[in-house]
Amino acid sequence: MKVTVDLDPKDVWRIQDRAEREGITPGQALRNELAPRRTTLEYRDRVRARVLAGLCDADIATELNRTPGEIARVRRGEGLPANPRYRNRKATA
Repeated sequence: MKVTVDLDPKDVWRIQDRAEREGITPGQALRNELAPRRTTLEYRDRVRARVLAGLCDADIATELNRTPGEIARVRRGEGLPANPRYRNRKATA
């Protein structure tokens, strides 16, 4: 498949330079650069969806095999509040 993109000349030069240094095509250099961004965005979306579903950081961390601190960092970066561990738990007197 052939895709045409409109890039800033600085980006074109950077991609071409990287491709020459690594001995790959400019398309491969561009794909290598975009792949980590995509996985980061997908990861943020997964965390966001789980926070909005009411899960706490510890439960999300268990599901995604990450640390609760990392989940909290992503959640804060997205501007989302923390969810309590047990929402439906009633206080006992």
